[in-house]
Amino acid sequence: MPETYRPKAKDYPLSRLGQGGIELVRVHCRYCKRTHNYYPEDLIQIFGDVDVDSLMERMKCENGNHGMLDVSAFVPTGPQAVGLRIRRLVAIKVQRIPVWREV
Repeated sequence: MPETYRPKAKDYPLSRLGQGGIELVRVHCRYCKRTHNYYPEDLIQIFGDVDVDSLMERMKCENGNHGMLDVSAFVPTGPQAVGLRIRRLVAIKVQRIPVWREV
């Protein structure tokens, strides 16, 4: 049955992910088959405390414009947590580009 077009009853912001223990955000590109795992605190610094589902439109694949990404929140269990690689935010660089105008 198709979903209705009414707004969602409750948003699930990134800040609620860390409350239940170790919850991560998994981002998967269907085109290049890459999967990355992030801590919610790192994504809050970049995008703000947004809904987890809205990250699909906000995040882009690093290899090119492959469309929307699959974003989901998950709790790694025992076998999944062994050898799990998590991306950490090291720094945010701001690029300054001059824009000129003739007067």
